Amino acid sequence: MRILEHFNLRPLTHFKIGGPARFFTEVKSEEELKEAVDFSEKKKIPFVALGAGSNVLVSDAGYPGLVIRVLALDIKIDGTHVHAGAGVPNAVLVAETVRAGLAGLEWAIGIPGSVGGSVRGNAGCFSGEMKDVVERVKFYNAKTKKFEEKDKKFCDFRYRESIFKTSPYLVITHIVLALHKGNPETSGRMVRHYSRERTDVQDIGSASAGCVFKNIPWPKGEAHRKRLLFLLPELAEFKDRLTIPVSFLIDHGAGLKGKKIGGVHISRKHANYFINNGHARAEEVIMLIGLVKEYVHRKFDLYLEEEIQYIGM
Repeated sequence: MRILEHFNLRPLTHFKIGGPARFFTEVKSEEELKEAVDFSEKKKIPFVALGAGSNVLVSDAGYPGLVIRVLALDIKIDGTHVHAGAGVPNAVLVAETVRAGLAGLEWAIGIPGSVGGSVRGNAGCFSGEMKDVVERVKFYNAKTKKFEEKDKKFCDFRYRESIFKTSPYLVITHIVLALHKGNPETSGRMVRHYSRERTDVQDIGSASAGCVFKNIPWPKGEAHRKRLLFLLPELAEFKDRLTIPVSFLIDHGAGLKGKKIGGVHISRKHANYFINNGHARAEEVIMLIGLVKEYVHRKFDLYLEEEIQYIGM
């Protein structure tokens, strides 16, 4: 295992923002992961696990501890069960499962990043979520210093949440997915359809961390619901859903699509995406996040919650 000092994290994130890590390492085995965590303990510094860097915002000052990039890239298909390393890109995993004649993961073509990060945040799109396909997860518990394997119930999956997100000392290494037999041609058509749809509504290729905010649940109070529909009648389109699309609130409700602060702006294609124009700072992203949260709360009495993970803040 090689540990680097003052390592620039910016190129490793989709946002292309952030300062250096005090220490950085890439691990390819369970032994190396344990060794890396032990290193952070000896140095008395924090550690954070980094996947593909797709849904993170790194501080301009960087990270004061050890950043561990998990590079487990193995895939094994056993019947309808898929064993995947945490570092496997979602697009690669989707392609492999479709090629093997398995169905149930086609929707994940719309999720950038790695399977480990997707499980951590219970990522989802096109009406699918990781909780729908995860059967077991193997991880390293930095508190007990043991590798454990648990079933879906332990994961405590919720909307864009899991125990791995709320307990960062649990580092995912491998995942077992339960899919079902399908038709490669049918699944291939679905993947192409989802890919086109994603391209139509997202800034593919731009420096972005994906969705900044979680979609927000409809308020439980009837008076609050009626007030929302009075202020923004177009929300009636979503009244039968569990959540309100934040992109709709930011665009149609707040009118902030295209809003810019410094080197970052709100996407004109998908208002829940913030785009780095090439020289953005994390500080500017935080300012834009704060502006959106304040406006939505003031106008609709709704509290937005970030989906992205902050590193070094």
